[in-house]
Amino acid sequence: MDSRHVKVEDRLAIGDLLARYCHAMDASREDLCIGLFAPDAVLETPVGAAEGRDAILAWIEERLSLRSSDYQVAHYLLNPLLAPESESLVRVRSMLIYTRQRVDVEGQTELLSTGIYEDEVVRTNEGWRFLRRRYGLQEPLSDDYFA
Repeated sequence: MDSRHVKVEDRLAIGDLLARYCHAMDASREDLCIGLFAPDAVLETPVGAAEGRDAILAWIEERLSLRSSDYQVAHYLLNPLLAPESESLVRVRSMLIYTRQRVDVEGQTELLSTGIYEDEVVRTNEGWRFLRRRYGLQEPLSDDYFA
């Protein structure tokens, strides 16, 4: 990998990692979601932080327990930008739209939040995994994404 580019197959695999996180969280499948994190991963959000898979799993379970069964939520990650640090470490910035809709009636989708994910993903024997996942409402844009 040259220092400015991420190989197409890695780009696709990293995009798949981001999508799997959204689908697993939206389906309330903590068992699928936790496997997307490296063992020593760190998660940082405005509603809590966790370090290591056990702590991240506990955070996910706690967040999922707060959901009402009357609603379906949806995470939409958009416009991912990748900045390679090495062949096995890539920084990813993506925009989030987070919605919910009642499941018992046809109704409008409610916008719950928008924000920015700043991720560090690492290549492991199992594929690309989150090493650091940070979500915030506003994150400064690094010029490294445009190098």
